[in-house]
This record gives sequence, structure tokens and C-alpha cells, in this order.
Amino acid sequence: MKKTILAAVAAALILLMAGCASFDFGPTGEYIITARDALGDDSAVLVDVRPAEEYALSHVRGAVNIPMASLVVNEPYPNMLPKADTIEAVMAAAGVTQDDTLYVYDSASNMQAARAQWTLNMYGNDNVRVISGGLTALKEAGAEMTSESTALTTAAYTAGEYSKASIVTLDYLKSIINMPDEKTVIIDTRSDEEYAAGTIPGSVHIEYLWNNYPNGEYKTPRDIQNTYLNNKIYPDMRIILFCKTSVRAAQTYTALKDAGYRDVRIYDGAFEEYAAVENPQVPTGPEIPSGQDAS
Repeated sequence: MKKTILAAVAAALILLMAGCASFDFGPTGEYIITARDALGDDSAVLVDVRPAEEYALSHVRGAVNIPMASLVVNEPYPNMLPKADTIEAVMAAAGVTQDDTLYVYDSASNMQAARAQWTLNMYGNDNVRVISGGLTALKEAGAEMTSESTALTTAAYTAGEYSKASIVTLDYLKSIINMPDEKTVIIDTRSDEEYAAGTIPGSVHIEYLWNNYPNGEYKTPRDIQNTYLNNKIYPDMRIILFCKTSVRAAQTYTALKDAGYRDVRIYDGAFEEYAAVENPQVPTGPEIPSGQDAS
């Protein structure tokens, strides 16, 4: 009986792996890096995107601090994409150029690092990888910790061309809601509680935490593919992501791009804007349990 069950499980796994292989995914493994590989690359710049006060207490030796909060604006809604000149000023002050390879980390389930990555991607910088598992994984990989800040010489940073293919406006979102397209899917990356309280019509619910293993590291590209294929999210689709203020959505952006999904976009106004404009009576989300960030 036990052999029969094991054989059935093995057969199911083989079919699942074969199913992934039959889809036309793009390149994989280009958006995320392991902590061990990041520490072994002396040519890259380590970037700690946690708040300055957390960085000051303890961080990986050699990491510069570029808080995620410095790469967003809070008007007209929280955590929105800033203009190019803001990006240039922040990155230049940190001593980083657009040609540097950046390995970014946080201590928030990969959310803040992913948001920084998406922001830089939006302005043409693809030399950015998220360190899977963030600070915890770096410590486990043997990173030396310090409270001494790292200061690089101020540099010149030039933002690239704005990527309209990676962002969605409310007007565009409404056009999809009004005229659904089978090749376009809207994914709500928020918690079960938030989704139950109200969501954008037609959206599929896949909480961002499904992108992580229990240890907080990102799933492998194969496991991400399996997770989303099981929810009928295919690599030839246009994928629109949102959460409360597009931080958790960015975490899913990184997971999907690393897994070879090609057309992945973020609704930057997020549910804060949608609820305010289209459905003011719906709450933007209750308090999130277990210390999760409700961004």
C-alpha cells in the first residue's frame, strides 16, 4: 500500500515537472540571488534597504544604506513611484552608479528589497538582484555584522528610460475590468483578511507569502512556476499585481520575473487608490497579524 502511494506521488511530480517544461517561460534566475552567492561576489555593491535606524543598529559589513522609503513618494497615495530626478539624487548620494551591480536585502520577507528592485527596473536599471531571505539568510551564510556605516564617494547616477511596460494606471486597470481579456490576469497579493474585506473585481488572490519557503527565502523558479500554474497563471499572460500600496506586489513581481514570466506589471496606485476613487466604502485593509507589513 505504501509503495503504491509513493509511486502515485512520484508520478504526479513527474507530470507536474513535465507540465512546467511545456510552457514557454523566459530566462530564469535573473532577479534573485542566494545569500551565499551574494557574499562571494566582491564586484557587487551590497545595499541594505531597511530603515536607517535599523541599519544603524546592525547590518552586513560593507553594505550601504538606501532605505526603501527614500525611493518612494507618498502623494497622492502612499509608496508611489517617484520621478527620475529623485532616483538619481538618492542613488548618487549613496555613491552608486547605474552601471554598478546591486545586491539588495531587507528583513521584511523580501518585500522592501523587491520594491527597490522594481523601482530601479522602472528607470532602466536591470543590474539589481534581491538577496533571497534577506538579513537572516546573510547571517546564516556567515556575513560579518557591524554597526559601522559604509560611506561611498558621491557618484553620478543617470536614470534610464521609464518603463511603461512595467506599470499600470487606474484608467488602464478599469479598461481591463470593463473588458476582461483571457490573456490578462489581475492578482491581489494581500492577506486573506484584506481580500475578504474587498478586492478589485475579477482579481485572483495569491498572497505574496506563497512566494517564500517557511525560512523566508524565495522559492526556486520551478516552485514559483508550479505555484502559479496551479492557479492557471501562464507565462504568455499579462499579469497585473496589486496590494495595499504596491510593496507586497513588488515582492511577487520579483518572484514571477525570476521564474521566467515575461509581462509582469504593478498597479502603482494600488488598493489605496482604487478604494478611494471607485469604492470608498470598502476598507483598504484591516491590521495585518503576525507583524506582517500591510503595505
